[in-house]
Amino acid sequence: MADTRERELPEHVTTPLLTLITARSMDEDYAHVAQQRVVAGKAPTQPSQPHWASVIAVAALGVMAAIVAVQTDREAEVNELSRAALVEQIESRSDQLGDIQRRVAELTQSNQAAASTSTRLQAQLDDIRSRVRRAELNTGYAAVEGPGVRITVDNRPGAEVDNEIRDEDLAILVDGLWEAGAEAIAINDQRINVLGGIRNTNRAIHVNGRPVIAPYVVQAIGDPRTLQARLLQTSQGQEWFALVNGLGFLYTPENVDDIRLPAAPERALRDVIELNADPEGVTEGEGSAP
Repeated sequence: MADTRERELPEHVTTPLLTLITARSMDEDYAHVAQQRVVAGKAPTQPSQPHWASVIAVAALGVMAAIVAVQTDREAEVNELSRAALVEQIESRSDQLGDIQRRVAELTQSNQAAASTSTRLQAQLDDIRSRVRRAELNTGYAAVEGPGVRITVDNRPGAEVDNEIRDEDLAILVDGLWEAGAEAIAINDQRINVLGGIRNTNRAIHVNGRPVIAPYVVQAIGDPRTLQARLLQTSQGQEWFALVNGLGFLYTPENVDDIRLPAAPERALRDVIELNADPEGVTEGEGSAP
């Protein structure tokens, strides 16, 4: 069946290309020469051998065909190699892109975890700062301001030494103000707190270890509407006013809308250790989250 189909194909289909080109070129040359002889009145002759120009043309065509075939094969190989290299690059870059995407996902997750930790630590830090601030306010180690009472106390002119204001007299006034509702007290800008004190050294009065001289300005932050009245109702207040009347102290109180008191001077603790601390003074569990 295959042989029958092959015989049915035209000659120009089954003939090799180079042979077909050569034959047709020679036939066209013979036909051209024969036509010229007929026009000249000569009898056409049968070609004995191909013209040399035809042979050269045929040879040139053959060389060109061979070059084209070789070049086509080479280009096919180059194109195939280029395609393979391109596919390899695409696969390599795809792997790199996958690695980068996974790294980005890991970094994103790590960043979210860090942000969550930062938020939690910031909340803890804010809470610690708030607690420290409250502790400083309660212990006197922070400057404060607010409304209150300013009381100026002085010795009676010409008073004898025994009748001058002493440390215990000022302590009675301060204790009365605390009991009356004062929240912060200072004498001559020396803040009174639990580690401070009012002491006499000969005739001089020392507050927080620093000397103060008359007139003594006692400032107390509290409700100015009730502070002086409540001072009169306390036992220390009554004892103070008995001294004022008995020894002739000069006493001048006034309500003030804005009083500013400095922080108490810090003192190093030498013997106090926290209950949850070891003997070296390091708190147990220090550095761990609460």
